[in-house]
Amino acid sequence: MINFPKTITIEACEKTIADIINGKSASVLRLPVGTTGYASSFGGLASAIQVINTWARLSDTRALALNKSVSNDEIEDLIKKPHKFVAAMFAKSISLTNKPENDLKLFVNTAARKAIEDQAQSPFGQKRGGLCWFAFVDHSSKGFDPNFYIAKSESIPVPRQPDQFNALIQKMVGQALVAPGAGKKIAANDMDALGRIFYELFLNTHEHGSRDSSRGTWLKPGVRIVYVQGVNLRKSSAGGNVEYQPNLSNYHETVARKYPDERQIRFMEIGIVDSGLGYCDRWLADQNISEGFTEISIEDEYSIFKKCFNFRQSSTLKDSKGNGLPVVMDRLTRLGGFMRIRSGRLGLFRNFISSPYESDKSPEFFDWESNDVADINVTSMPRACGVAISMLIPLEAK
Repeated sequence: MINFPKTITIEACEKTIADIINGKSASVLRLPVGTTGYASSFGGLASAIQVINTWARLSDTRALALNKSVSNDEIEDLIKKPHKFVAAMFAKSISLTNKPENDLKLFVNTAARKAIEDQAQSPFGQKRGGLCWFAFVDHSSKGFDPNFYIAKSESIPVPRQPDQFNALIQKMVGQALVAPGAGKKIAANDMDALGRIFYELFLNTHEHGSRDSSRGTWLKPGVRIVYVQGVNLRKSSAGGNVEYQPNLSNYHETVARKYPDERQIRFMEIGIVDSGLGYCDRWLADQNISEGFTEISIEDEYSIFKKCFNFRQSSTLKDSKGNGLPVVMDRLTRLGGFMRIRSGRLGLFRNFISSPYESDKSPEFFDWESNDVADINVTSMPRACGVAISMLIPLEAK
């Protein structure tokens, strides 16, 4: 049995992924009632969802076990937290640890269906404190939330236009900023940049993170999550999240230098996570390369990753779409942002203050483990399933 961490941090989640990869009884996943950390720990929520994705792809039974709670409704707790929701959608069976003979899957599906229907009626999705999120269950009819998609008769719905995504991110950020100490309202120009980031990353996960090796086949099961949350990151607190992560600590210092006494602790985190093939396997499948992921080196995997980020790059950054990742890096440079990407065996990041994006240069990322330029030293991490992207945007203090 795999015990999911109660306190969600990147480090705790990476350890759990390693346990799953190493075959430590990965068939059954046990979720605690109540989880903490992701509201004050950058990247924890995206990492938690990726743990679930990895377990679901490798488990034969996809059996989910819930700890009994005396103070919380176990099904409600399962539905209202994004990583637990994903686990519920992947699970073949769901039971309480003290009553393993009773399958709760039918009751959970009913509650999940209502949550998705309610989400579709909201301009900021599901909300929990300073967290707003949307779920897309790609193996069902609930994969096409009308906030994001235009329904077309006798064909798959298509994503809406950039203006709609701009309006969505404004609503989500507005709700996240309601949380205590979340920072001032974001300026219009910055909000437009956020809208473009949100649009390009969503389009990317729609086109590349929702399909099987054959692009005509949608993943079954498959779930995508997009979220926004306000986070306060202090170098000496947040469970050591900043202090003991050199790359995040360095970013924290560059923010403090660029915005002295203004934006040192308040950030907006944006996450987009899918359960797809990942950058490398997606590229290999599109190229009809039969030897697959296990036959290539970690250096070749990183080279393929960079090809994905360069794809359809234009000199003006106006013509990139679908794989418009250069546009994302351009806007993150304008906003002074930070990005972490976990895909396959790669864990990468970039501080766009100290390493601004330049359109005439090959995209450069840094290795999450070594803090080195990935072209020089890239670490092979346990192979995670799906793509998890987390971004930080510094906010002006109130």
